[in-house]
Amino acid sequence: MVLNNEVSRSDTRYFRRLVGSDVDEALAFFSGDYDFRAPTVRRTRPQTHWDFAGVGDERMSLRSSRFLVDLRSTSQVDDEFLIAWMRSGTSTITFDGEEYALEPGVPVVLPFAAAYELHHHDIALNLVHLDAAFVRSIAGDDDFAFEAMRRPTADGLRVWQSVVKAHSATWLDVDHELTAAAQRDIAEAFATAAIAAFPERSRWRSTVTGSGPEHERLRRALEFVHEHAREAIGTPEIAAAAGLSPRGLQQSLRRHLDQTPGDLLRGVRLDGARTELLRGDRDETSVADIARAWGFGHLGRFSATYRTRFGELPSESLRSR
Repeated sequence: MVLNNEVSRSDTRYFRRLVGSDVDEALAFFSGDYDFRAPTVRRTRPQTHWDFAGVGDERMSLRSSRFLVDLRSTSQVDDEFLIAWMRSGTSTITFDGEEYALEPGVPVVLPFAAAYELHHHDIALNLVHLDAAFVRSIAGDDDFAFEAMRRPTADGLRVWQSVVKAHSATWLDVDHELTAAAQRDIAEAFATAAIAAFPERSRWRSTVTGSGPEHERLRRALEFVHEHAREAIGTPEIAAAAGLSPRGLQQSLRRHLDQTPGDLLRGVRLDGARTELLRGDRDETSVADIARAWGFGHLGRFSATYRTRFGELPSESLRSR
């Protein structure tokens, strides 16, 4: 095993590089960061290989790793958001009763502060670790978390890939010193891109209790609305996404959430607009632009509805940042 733990002069980034062939050594190392619980390993070749490289500070680290075995384990990380994308091999994550197969080059946020099962086979991964408290300070929400295992939208993927391309080489080059301000700027760029690219944890999931077919269809309806609220959708599109008739959707929403489809869509759009207003810069953000982006064509009615829901005008939310 080779270990290099040099620090780049006066900046606070650390650098770790390890290479080895001992399975127990690999498990001990990776378990320190990913809390492997009762891992089982099957060799896939006569000579096992594993390696790791990472550069990080207290806010963020960029990492790459390979572990050329068949590994099954339970894992849990409680203090960092992990964004991972596969370079080669196969990987399946089982979380909250669902299986997710990682796709080469497609980043996802791994489960946070909750146990999940993993099955890696000859895996090579890139990861970005973001300190949860730091991301929450950027988001302006002490309870902020990402929706685990949800893929970014096409626009979100472009945002994320743009930041990775723009800043990774600079961050990983520990031979060239970064100032404290430059380190923070890069970490903020990654955190901001992650917030923009990956879905936020959906607090609405807990509003639909039960596990029957109707509950699952209703969850699909809610998921569709949260993913497409900026688009020109209405009752027919929501019902089709849920596998319900428009009347069936209306009855299901009324029965379980005491809402109409219009109530649901308007509430999600108002919440989305409020999130953007609270995070916006009043010198660069327009209430009217945000209202239009979330499907509110009449600014006066938007302001009145917003005030009724949140107890303040949209302009007041924007100024409170």
